[in-house]
Amino acid sequence: MPRPVVIANWKMHTNAADAHILAMTVRNAVCSMEGVDIVLCPPMIWLSEVASVLGKGRISLGAQNMFYEPEGAYTGEVSPSMIKDLASHVIIGHSERREHFGETDFDVNEKVIAALKTGLIPIICVGERKKSLKYPEEPVNQLKQSLLHVPVKYLKNIIVAYEPVWAIGTGLEAPPEYAAKVITELRAIVRTETPILYGGSVNSKNTANFVARPEIDGLLVGGASLRSAEFIKICQIWQQGKSFKAK
Repeated sequence: MPRPVVIANWKMHTNAADAHILAMTVRNAVCSMEGVDIVLCPPMIWLSEVASVLGKGRISLGAQNMFYEPEGAYTGEVSPSMIKDLASHVIIGHSERREHFGETDFDVNEKVIAALKTGLIPIICVGERKKSLKYPEEPVNQLKQSLLHVPVKYLKNIIVAYEPVWAIGTGLEAPPEYAAKVITELRAIVRTETPILYGGSVNSKNTANFVARPEIDGLLVGGASLRSAEFIKICQIWQQGKSFKAK
């Protein structure tokens, strides 16, 4: 059984003071929470700031992106080893990277391989652009392409986040049964212990609906993670419903 995971993606929000206060507030509220892994993914420029707040506590730190080369003349890019100095996780292949920056399945695959080689845990994002009447093939194909040349033994070291593009930031979350069907198809590609999360207009009001689905191992939270009280509540609901301790 995969360990439950709740991830906060702050996207391109917060200044230094906001990042410090948000990280500190979440840290203080969930420091004693057991049975669920929590990961904060601030903007790259605040990784060091948030790392200093989190210390060596139980909350993990993740980056929102990375380049796949270890070093070189790549102005503006950040390598896996640079991230590894501060963080343990990295989001790869988010739909916003694909849409706004032209990232391809090839780019995602290169980044996944580079992350694993460096010892980072890649959070691989997949999702279809339009809602399908049956399970959509797009996220399944994206995950297959993301994992090309990745040995099976490393599949336990990844996290998959299913985020239907039509649900991200729209306030229209995917019906839990729809998400569960897609995640069942994704599960066939990875291993039993690989966490597969749902993301897309997640908030404290709909979290319980996703908790109720055994196929869903956690959440990737976007806008709601910028409000400390809201994100803490989401973590609490997931911890109460699906933590290892609760089992």
